[in-house]
Amino acid sequence: MDDESPRALDAEALALFARKGREGGPGIPQAGLANGVKVRRIMQLTRDLGPRPFGELRILDLGCGEGVYAIEAGLRGAEVVAVDARSQRMDEGRACAERHGLAKVSFLQQDVRRLTQERLGRFDVIYCLGLLYHLDETELLPVLENVYDLCRHLLLIDTLISLAAPDAFEWRGAQYRGERCREHEDADPPEVRRERLLRSIDSTFAFRLSRESLFAALHRVGFTSVYECQVPFEPGKAPDRITLAACKGSPVRLSTYPWVNDRTEAEIECELGD
Repeated sequence: MDDESPRALDAEALALFARKGREGGPGIPQAGLANGVKVRRIMQLTRDLGPRPFGELRILDLGCGEGVYAIEAGLRGAEVVAVDARSQRMDEGRACAERHGLAKVSFLQQDVRRLTQERLGRFDVIYCLGLLYHLDETELLPVLENVYDLCRHLLLIDTLISLAAPDAFEWRGAQYRGERCREHEDADPPEVRRERLLRSIDSTFAFRLSRESLFAALHRVGFTSVYECQVPFEPGKAPDRITLAACKGSPVRLSTYPWVNDRTEAEIECELGD
């Protein structure tokens, strides 16, 4: 078991994490100190579902912001690469990691849409937290495909979804439902968009997938099982926000019901519908 004794952080670090998400103004759920329940959930999932103890994990934190998840995992001994397209909050996280001697936690300014395995290698666990709902319909599936390639074992997602799902788009012959949401005004210049820290760095619109379409997307890019987390509890979590764990494994093949083997979801539904 990893050591679960909390490590004392300096006042500057605690103040940094206490204002996380407050840039969005009043009424943002689970912002500031309330974000602690989200960090607890992600660390518990990493411990319970990760392939090895924290001290043996290589973790990628996408859209890291100030890096609270990266730093918490780093305090537990993990090697973490934290990535964000913006430098403002990330610079504060980098300084925090350096002050606390976290030599295995590094910060990289990079657009998550352009990450490559050739540059970064592969990771045991990938965090995709508060990111997917800032991508538009042309970006969502390519990013998930790339994340699958970068991932060795486990992808953890925390994202907003669309409950009504009035809109749809197609990718590689499959339809995905959700809702097109505005991130910026049409005429907003690049510098204005970049300064809005809690929105897309450049896309005018984003697409929030429905729960079912997000499950389907993860399955189609190759993840073999996907789980929605309910515990540890997250008091105050919005009803349209979910936490998922997607595992990258080998598909099972059945002897007892061989007709299921190598069938797509649509083919199975058609067979069962007959």
